[in-house]
Amino acid sequence: MAAGLTSDEIIEELPDLEKGDILAALKYASQKLNHPVIAA
Repeated sequence: MAAGLTSDEIIEELPDLEKGDILAALKYASQKLNHPVIAA
């Protein structure tokens, strides 16, 4: 996402991932940054 890929493009390149994995990573990052919202 930081490189400009959409979640669908990431899943296409890394088929072992699921959309829930990406959402979990974003949630984790937002909690670590103590930021209430991360817009993708």
